Amino acid sequence: MTKCNFLFSLGLLLLSGCTPFQPPPPDFTYWYKNGVSVEGVKSAMRGCGYTNLDGAGDQTPIDLELKHFYCMKDSGFSRRDNLDLCKLGRIGESPVCEGRR
Repeated sequence: MTKCNFLFSLGLLLLSGCTPFQPPPPDFTYWYKNGVSVEGVKSAMRGCGYTNLDGAGDQTPIDLELKHFYCMKDSGFSRRDNLDLCKLGRIGESPVCEGRR
């Protein structure tokens, strides 16, 4: 019985240390512009209307999110993941995406 408990405990220990789940990085880490610091990125995001700079649990309506996103793009910022929201499926049907497809 002790050997079984030991093996079970060892298995739990190994599994708990190797879970594949990691939360996504904050949204502000995806934006960059040459010569702009992290604080500069955060400031630009606030200036574009972002209220949740980490993006976790954000409930912003998609049209407003698109306005924030393209405000950053129009300010000369780029995304590290090359994301373009208006090129994603049905999001591109938003009136905000007119001329951006």
